[in-house]
Amino acid sequence: MLVDTAQTSSPDTIVEFIAQAKNRESAMFTEAEGKFLLSTFGIDTPQGVEIEVGQELPGHLREPLVVKAISTTLVHKSDAGGVRVGVSRAELNNVALQMRGSLAEFGHQLDGVLVEEMAPAGHEIIVGAVRAPGLGWTVMVGLGGVLVEVFEDVAFGLAPLSEPQILDMLQELRGMKVLDGARGGVKADIPALVTLISRLAGPEGLLAALPADVVEIDLNPVIVSGTRAVAVDARFVVGAQDATGAQASATGNGQATDFSPLFHPRRIAVLGASGKRPNLANRFIRNLRSGGFDGTIVPVHPAADEIEGLPTVASLADVNETLDYAFVALPGARVAKALGQGAGKVRFAQVVSSGFGEVEEGKDLESALVATVREAGIRLIGPNCLGTHASAGKLSFVPEAPLTPGTTAVVSQSGGLSVDILRVGAASGIDFHSVVSIGNGADVSAAELVSSHLGNDEVHVIGLYLESLGIAREVLDVLSAAETRKPVVLLAGGRTSGGSRAATSHTGALAGNHRLWPAIARQAGITLVDSLADFATALHALSTVDLSVKPNGNEAVLFGNGGGASVLGADALDRQGISTSPLPESVTAELESLEVPPGNGFHNPIDVPAGTLAVKSGGVAADILKVVLAGSEPAVLITHLNVGIIQRNLGATHGDVTGTIIDSIAAARDESQSNTHQLLVLKSDGSDGTGDMVKAYARRARRIGIPVFGAFEDAALASRAVLEQSKQIHQASLGADGRQ
Repeated sequence: MLVDTAQTSSPDTIVEFIAQAKNRESAMFTEAEGKFLLSTFGIDTPQGVEIEVGQELPGHLREPLVVKAISTTLVHKSDAGGVRVGVSRAELNNVALQMRGSLAEFGHQLDGVLVEEMAPAGHEIIVGAVRAPGLGWTVMVGLGGVLVEVFEDVAFGLAPLSEPQILDMLQELRGMKVLDGARGGVKADIPALVTLISRLAGPEGLLAALPADVVEIDLNPVIVSGTRAVAVDARFVVGAQDATGAQASATGNGQATDFSPLFHPRRIAVLGASGKRPNLANRFIRNLRSGGFDGTIVPVHPAADEIEGLPTVASLADVNETLDYAFVALPGARVAKALGQGAGKVRFAQVVSSGFGEVEEGKDLESALVATVREAGIRLIGPNCLGTHASAGKLSFVPEAPLTPGTTAVVSQSGGLSVDILRVGAASGIDFHSVVSIGNGADVSAAELVSSHLGNDEVHVIGLYLESLGIAREVLDVLSAAETRKPVVLLAGGRTSGGSRAATSHTGALAGNHRLWPAIARQAGITLVDSLADFATALHALSTVDLSVKPNGNEAVLFGNGGGASVLGADALDRQGISTSPLPESVTAELESLEVPPGNGFHNPIDVPAGTLAVKSGGVAADILKVVLAGSEPAVLITHLNVGIIQRNLGATHGDVTGTIIDSIAAARDESQSNTHQLLVLKSDGSDGTGDMVKAYARRARRIGIPVFGAFEDAALASRAVLEQSKQIHQASLGADGRQ
């Protein structure tokens, strides 16, 4: 007998298993070894024992039996005829001999067999984990057996996982209805499955106890019956762990930094400006002055007496007062020395220069730079970025920047996209607190800035553009540990399947970036969007609505003119997972009793012609919406208006109908005090002057807390973001017990 899966563990067992696996061609634990570890962590496995061919089977196993081949070179047993089910004791020796012959045909040697009791019939599920660069253990659950890579109905999460997070993963599966007993099938014991996954991937689970040598695990299948969840197959893969395979280490100096001088600087140094040929640093000085910065600007230059009309200092060593911020645009090789001269005198230095860790030959240069600034007591932003925009501080790297102070803070790995975020965001109605381009994030990290924003009363909404899953993992950890919750929207670069890799396990093969980004977003409670336009849409909505409103469910009501438009709106909402169910009959009846012209549809969507909107010069909208909000409580109410048609047809005789409707929306909202978020779609018919009217009405609506969009698709995306983030905020307000 080699390993009995009913034995108990000893402290050195796993070390022994790893050493043995490294001497096997397969680089894996035997299945019995893997199940032995599972059982020591309370994970249900079949009773079984490893024996040699011809060895007598111990008497405690009950028939029918499952026989599995043991071979140091065999990875996929079924493919080589290495699995037989329903075997009796009398048949065991013959089955083993047949298995030996079958494996030989595939070039494998049979070293023994694992004999187990058959698990109860049930659903086949795969549960697996793989160490991913910068992420630690990524955990997968899905429909298992041989179908896992056919249907790829899987969901991912990052260990450690709480039981609610495990349930969220299961609910993401298309096959969850099958597990719930659809069409008279067996209803799976979901609590048992959650327990199994928790004992593998929870805070005290097996994954937390495994050394870095173990890199992949597959439990495929886990048989989930009506009463049990049993891991009937287990694969543990041993491999050399890349230096990038560990979870990304924290940046910074280990102490919390006060970022207020970055966002409200009074003294700014500029390194790299020219007295002869204006460059990026010169343009930065001009941006400061044209934007109204009224603090002190100190150009640093070894030879010029003045730059941009300002007196210079030869080096940071010549500065007498503390500098809040230094903008550094020097050649990469000169940066560390220049900043080293500012020891004790510079709070934040943003190095826009490139040629550092983003290229292989610059990694040592970046390491030297980080060492220099840490010794000098300077916090480094970048390198390889564009700068920081801080509206209240009148600081920006963008010419003619939008500097109206707001409550939306963005952290971006990309410098160029930061410019687009500012421009597109401002056009969408966002007033920014800040936009920080972090580039390589060699010192100040995205996670550290998120942590700072969570504690900053000036910031209400956080936006992130990230390209690194490792950085996203750091943000996840910050959000998981934070006592304060604010809305977070993520635009992720590199969301393709290219992240998947050749792997021994099914889990490793399926762990592509296109699955890991949504997993991080779900687990962190972040709204994930697909484009810059969606990013701006979500941030605008979240920075405009009143997030103290606590919506229930995911129902929406549509109100406006145009039946076809309403249908398209309902379709757009459905694509975002938001329903437009009919209103209660009592509400419909009360709406139909209103004194309005005929031709209205009062169910949901609520479609009204122009003649109805003209009643009370648009004030009828308040009557309609008050009835809706008194008799129902949708999570979202979207009013949609074709501004050109309304004003062209009604304006001459009924005045400012659109403006009155907008005011009516706010009046109904405020009077009802319901848990409903109000959004507005203002459409243009393309006629002359309509575009300007739409812009004016949009500003009017935003001033009274109603976000405005030009299309239903945008309003639907915004609705999803608002509902997702409202849920996160109000769950967090319940405290730790509420989050569970």
